[in-house]
Amino acid sequence: MPPKRIKLRRLSGHTLFVILFSTLVIGSLVGIKIGSEEKSAINRRKFSSSFVDNHSLNVTSGPTPPVCADQRLDVVNIIVEAYNVNYGASQLQISNSFLPCGSFVSRFDSFGSFISSSMAISVDSTAIQFASGQTMANRTTSVYIQGDTNNYPLDTFSVSFNVRGTFDDGKPLPIVVYAFGQPLGYSLQLEVFGNEDNTAASIIVTARRNPTTIAFALAIMLLMWVMSLLAIALAYAVWTVPGKKVELPFIVFTVALLFAMPTVRNAMPNAPPIGVLADQMVTGWAMLLLSLSVISHFVNLLYHVYKDAAAAKQERNRLSRNYENVKFEEEMDPIAKMDVVHYSTSAK
Repeated sequence: MPPKRIKLRRLSGHTLFVILFSTLVIGSLVGIKIGSEEKSAINRRKFSSSFVDNHSLNVTSGPTPPVCADQRLDVVNIIVEAYNVNYGASQLQISNSFLPCGSFVSRFDSFGSFISSSMAISVDSTAIQFASGQTMANRTTSVYIQGDTNNYPLDTFSVSFNVRGTFDDGKPLPIVVYAFGQPLGYSLQLEVFGNEDNTAASIIVTARRNPTTIAFALAIMLLMWVMSLLAIALAYAVWTVPGKKVELPFIVFTVALLFAMPTVRNAMPNAPPIGVLADQMVTGWAMLLLSLSVISHFVNLLYHVYKDAAAAKQERNRLSRNYENVKFEEEMDPIAKMDVVHYSTSAK
């Protein structure tokens, strides 16, 4: 086969490989994006409701907002979304949306509904006041979470709080609570329980890290162990391989790993402050092994510095002795020749 055709076939093979690899990467990224969007949509449809029955709720026959067309009841719908977990402050941050229906709406337009009487909604220990004639704007609140981050990334937390509605005079307000949420990096399980007259609800949230977060954190931990063991293996090879001594790149590589390890550790998603069990099992050991590697390299460097200096001194002494011997022989050679001549003359 001609060389040009061989080169052309190789180029075609390389091009095909690049195209297939690029298609695989792009397809994987698109698949991840579509899967994430579908998962978010599914999580939004997965909600828990406090609705018990409608026997305690009054049916309205007057005008009602279009969003309440399928629920012609005198009730305030409260949509609670858990959108963020702040472990540093031990808080679960939630967004509260309000949808009044029935006689609780005095008037409405395409932008919102105006309530007919003053009312208050309490979410855990936070009281939200709404005056008559106003719209019920969205509010964000926070509730205290209970959990132990020491088991990161396999830690879990739980929180329970109550939602209650009252009128301005203190009478109970009929409410229906819908709860859902999927904060970034967490998998949540929400349960909502309402009382018999639909005036209060209790929300129980149990959360743990999602599988992606757990897998990524464990991969980083494994990477930290591998890098540390490789550094130890390199330090061991420097001492055991015959004729091998430490070189500058070895020291730079190990020192760079030592100072980069905390940054690598903090790259774990939603990682808590240093000091958890993962740090005792991974970060602490990694820092210790890398520190020992750095010390080993410097000891090896000092050892070879003094060893090479001693060897150089011995070589200089040897050369000096050889030089003196040669010089002595050169000086003694004429004398020896004169003795030979003198001996020969005397013999005659």
